[in-house]
Amino acid sequence: MEHNEFVSNFELSPIAIEYLDSNGIIRYINQSFIDLFGIQSIENVQFFNLFTDPNFSQSAIADIKAGKPVKLEIEIDFELVKSDNLYPTSREGNCFLEYYIHPKIDENKEVAGYIVHIIEVTEQKKTFLSLKQQAEELQKLKIAKDKFLSIIAHDLKNPFNAIIGFNDLMISSFSDLDDETLLQGLYTIESASKHAFKLLENLLIWSQNQNGQLQYNPELLNLNSQLAETLNMIESTATIKGISLVNGIRKSIKIFADKNMIDFVLRNLILNAIKFSPRGEKVRIKAVETDHEIQVSVIDNGVGVAPVNQSAIFNIDKHTLTLGTDNEQGTGFGLILCKDFIKLHNGTIGVESSPGKGSIFTFTLPAHRKSI
Repeated sequence: MEHNEFVSNFELSPIAIEYLDSNGIIRYINQSFIDLFGIQSIENVQFFNLFTDPNFSQSAIADIKAGKPVKLEIEIDFELVKSDNLYPTSREGNCFLEYYIHPKIDENKEVAGYIVHIIEVTEQKKTFLSLKQQAEELQKLKIAKDKFLSIIAHDLKNPFNAIIGFNDLMISSFSDLDDETLLQGLYTIESASKHAFKLLENLLIWSQNQNGQLQYNPELLNLNSQLAETLNMIESTATIKGISLVNGIRKSIKIFADKNMIDFVLRNLILNAIKFSPRGEKVRIKAVETDHEIQVSVIDNGVGVAPVNQSAIFNIDKHTLTLGTDNEQGTGFGLILCKDFIKLHNGTIGVESSPGKGSIFTFTLPAHRKSI
């Protein structure tokens, strides 16, 4: 009677249960096991060996063989099960399972078999991973917020110090200053004002993008024409420094992108190349077209970027400022925004560089609308 009651409980249990012999071979399973693994009967898994299951680590198998109770979580990929012909199953996708493996010890204190209880925890795992991801995103936002405030407090303070300082000097000593000193002071105020305005502008754009308020309106563009417009806007900056700008993009290349964002990316990458190039050098822009994307590169022979800084220049939490070869100032936000804009296009951006040997900044864009 007790045996029949045990068999009934075994069969009717809502928890998947299997009994394995001492060699790890399945001998009995209940209906919940059949339902969980999407099989028809024990014949589908009767040759499946727990000790050769790739989902179990070698240390876990060693503990099981040693007769230790084992609890572990496993992710099962049923598509992999099918492709590897492990056993026929009607289940699809992935699931997370908790295994409770209890050894059955005989009178000689040897392992005679194993009773295994299996509980699906897929929904709980998804909830946990979702909460973990949210926590990570919140931490990133906190870091970004702290850095944002740091930039406002430090980087925005410097140009205003210059503006206020020279302004006070000219007011207090106006009658004692010659025209050349006054003019130099005005140039300093102008330069500091433009720098502060540019920093504020970039901070505003970045903030809008972080809050999802920035408009993203992709359209079909001719990349050569887009670059020509950008080069026309910054030609005077290159001329002052004696830098030649070379448009090496074929007129036939088309991209599907937001015009304003791509103009921003091109302008910032080229201005950076000018900024960090010695006088009289060249900055070349080229593009390589593949079936699915366009790879756009801005190439210079400037001071280069040290390997330790190559990832930092794209991250707000590692925000840095470096003066150009003629002591040009930057906001430090340009490349961060470039990365955000290219990410919106499902593209990537990176740099290949060595100190003293120049840099190649490359970003990718979808070649056709269907790629978006």
